[in-house]
Amino acid sequence: MRPNILFLCTDQQRADSLGCYGQTAASTPHLDALASRGLRFDNHLTPNQICCPSRGTMVTGLYPRHHGMTTNGRTLKNGLHVLPALLAGAGYDTHAVGKLHLQPILAHKDRVYPESVAFWTSDDHADWTGPYFGYRTVDFVIGESLLVTQGGHYAAWLKKEHPEAVPLFQPAAALEGPLDDLAEAWVSAVPDALHYNTWIADRAIAFLERARSPFMMFVSTPDPHHPFSPPRPWADLHDSGPLPRHDPGELERMPDYIRRHLPTDWIDNAAAAVEQGGMTLTSGTSDASLGRAIGLTRGMESQVDHAFGRILATLASLGLADDTVVIFTSDHGEFLGHHGLLHKGPPPWRDLTRVSFIMAGPGIPADRTTMAPSSHLDIMPTLLDLAGTSAPDDLDGMSLRPLFENRSLDRKARFLEFHPRVGPRLYNHSIVTDGWRLTLYPRGKADWGELFDLEADPGEHHNLFHDQAHRTRRDSLAETLTASFPAAPDAGTPLIAKW
Repeated sequence: MRPNILFLCTDQQRADSLGCYGQTAASTPHLDALASRGLRFDNHLTPNQICCPSRGTMVTGLYPRHHGMTTNGRTLKNGLHVLPALLAGAGYDTHAVGKLHLQPILAHKDRVYPESVAFWTSDDHADWTGPYFGYRTVDFVIGESLLVTQGGHYAAWLKKEHPEAVPLFQPAAALEGPLDDLAEAWVSAVPDALHYNTWIADRAIAFLERARSPFMMFVSTPDPHHPFSPPRPWADLHDSGPLPRHDPGELERMPDYIRRHLPTDWIDNAAAAVEQGGMTLTSGTSDASLGRAIGLTRGMESQVDHAFGRILATLASLGLADDTVVIFTSDHGEFLGHHGLLHKGPPPWRDLTRVSFIMAGPGIPADRTTMAPSSHLDIMPTLLDLAGTSAPDDLDGMSLRPLFENRSLDRKARFLEFHPRVGPRLYNHSIVTDGWRLTLYPRGKADWGELFDLEADPGEHHNLFHDQAHRTRRDSLAETLTASFPAAPDAGTPLIAKW
């Protein structure tokens, strides 16, 4: 019997944000319970720390250089095999709810991209519900926070059923904030019952109640991506989060672009295009404001956990839990004050590339953890394997089934890559082994590079790239990187929009 598949995903959530990953300030009981009945991956990486490239990897099993979506604002290459389409072809009832971000949100209306805001300005699309990349039906939330009212199924529902709530997403309506020195932190005035995370859970539950087996449902929340703006009561759960450790001198040892404002330009949209990720220094933010932003993020994480808990409870009440593989992950992480930074950006610190990954269900061992070198590349081949469906031969990832059977993965290194949108010198590619991470900037300054001893310095605070004592190690890793994953700064489909 083929299992059902429930794929839970968040946006920009740190691996250490869950209680089951050691976060003492977390209130994530439902995801913690999922981990206790499944396998928790403690060494799971995304090959790219930006939304679209990472999400493209999840559904193709390919590095961004191979699927084409190397930055936000691009599309996948034509003709690729994608996970939901392969499962649909194998007889699965496929559905997606929430933020997929597989197309440019700001694309021109003539491109007719369902995940663009412009698509929803036409009455011709008012009743559109799919298909989409192999999902038979979809319930879209487009973007996060303020953007969610501009297009998609949630926006249409809100404007029709509760138009009075639309302006409540604006920071001007905030119940608290925005903070003077961190304008993207506030308490949303949107009632929890009308919030997009609640709506996502409602729509997912509605699908479960009508789905035929086997089914595959992808459920993706826009949060805890910034801005830091949860509604009450979630905003009040954590007044302020503890500040992360920050070595004031650590950025001096990093490529100097990190200590400066990244460049902007204009790309086919009436808005400045900041560099991928919006990386921001916290030097202009008070400890009190940063702590409040962390507390608000914890609130967002708790609200999402509650929404996922409702979905999992419905799965159980319908008698489907024992026949369903459930996975949880996030597309990438967030600095959240670590290294004196916010958001995400070019440097592939583990704050951004390491994410939570949990699997539970038939054939998966319970209450276990693994340090196996897994990757978002492996999601598609693993789920196809569990579904009894053949995977394409050209995937970059591998099935994780050996780990379910107490065997090891045949993988000695993982590779990472960041493609800039504005500053070509910021392109970088990396190799990650059991104990080291090396990052090269082939178009950057001659002295740009990163080398970290992951065993002695798991937080990656001490860049050893210029340390003569580690020159042999650096050169050996560089040789492997350039041979196995050579620089590809010009890879990707054409840039269509800012994001």
